[in-house]
Amino acid sequence: MVEKMSALENRLVDYACELSYDELPAETIDQAKRRIGDTIGGAIGAYGAMPSRIARHMAQPVAAGPSARVWGSLIETTPEMAAFANGTMLRYLDINDTYRTTDGSHPSDNLGGILAITEMLGGSGRDLILGMVISYEIQSRFVDGVPFNDNGWDQPVPGAMACALAAGRLMGLGRDAMRDALALAVIPNLCTYQTRAGELSMWKGAAAANGARQGVFAARLAAEGMTGPYEAFDGIFGLWNQTLGKPHDLPELVRGNGTYAIQQSNIKLYPVRDSCQLPVATAKALRGMVSPGDIEKLKIVTYKSAHKGAIADPELWAPKTRETADHSMIVAISVGLIDGDVTPESFDKARFLDDDILELIGRIEVEISDEFSAVTPGIRNCRLEATARDGAEHVAHLKLTTEDIERGPDDREIENKFMHLTRPFLPESDRRRLFDALNNLDEIERIADLVDLTRI
Repeated sequence: MVEKMSALENRLVDYACELSYDELPAETIDQAKRRIGDTIGGAIGAYGAMPSRIARHMAQPVAAGPSARVWGSLIETTPEMAAFANGTMLRYLDINDTYRTTDGSHPSDNLGGILAITEMLGGSGRDLILGMVISYEIQSRFVDGVPFNDNGWDQPVPGAMACALAAGRLMGLGRDAMRDALALAVIPNLCTYQTRAGELSMWKGAAAANGARQGVFAARLAAEGMTGPYEAFDGIFGLWNQTLGKPHDLPELVRGNGTYAIQQSNIKLYPVRDSCQLPVATAKALRGMVSPGDIEKLKIVTYKSAHKGAIADPELWAPKTRETADHSMIVAISVGLIDGDVTPESFDKARFLDDDILELIGRIEVEISDEFSAVTPGIRNCRLEATARDGAEHVAHLKLTTEDIERGPDDREIENKFMHLTRPFLPESDRRRLFDALNNLDEIERIADLVDLTRI
């Protein structure tokens, strides 16, 4: 028996152990299926990317012992390396959903790990849905209550915890082992925000996959009897003292008929940072008013946190890597205005290096609106003010509310996105079978049958 858990450890362990599939509302299950399907579509779409190839090369086949498979290739490897390889694919295009309040994260990044554990155990689609609901809820409530990013810590810090607890639940760990899994996910895996600062590298899209890998590893260690550090949160060198200097608490973790975090994440339509989604839509609206070539000056009016993450770094004005470019509001708006859309192909073709994009960027200025900043994150605003060469003024102003995010794209938009992303790698009949299976995920008895359908 371990020492007494802290109040927060008790809350997290109790939640992960006690939440049941049967208490999930139908709407929660439906929204979970939408996000799982959307994320797998993005993963298949990134199959050919260099980081995906690197991760698959690292995921060597195993001949014995617990295993899970890499999507697409169906290589059978360790659950940890399946978590990493699949997590790297699903994150590469920056098109999986996001959750942003006090902090920001991609809670679907843990899908690679939780699906790997589900497959390892011979579990069902319902098991996967429950694991993802637990993972989203825990990670997102850290995002609500703990400002890790502002203090220099990256999103896999809570992500690894969430993955470990969800994996431990599916593995049937008792409370003591769950505490160990949580501690083994926390203390060894503190990662800094340097991953997302300045010019960005391939690791930007692999960091959370590594968090999922470490979450799976923590749960499997605990299942074997490995104990984790005591006082992982409150100890003298625990999480709080090492990161924020004082304890923080989380909002209520939803049970029963509440609105779960998995219903509140923002499903993306464009392969750019969360705070660039609305600006792309606004750029497309402005394009209907004025030809990009006729714009003499363009002002972007945005809110403080969006400016900090997507504009403030000088590298975002002249990115050299894809990873920097898809985090740049300047690039997103410029490509949206000139091309009429922003797609994975925009970055495959390195549009951010082309003369017409750079020339438009040279005519952009930015204003941070106190009014816009005061109402975020509940209401996000983007206003684009274009001055044409003939002196005419054109303004496009769009808003995105919490209700808009929870409503999300309609089923047709999600289907079109899935089919577009997977088209380069799967024939139409295979795309349809995979999409239909994901829509009926709660009826799948063996998650391995779903993985079979990802074969490329």
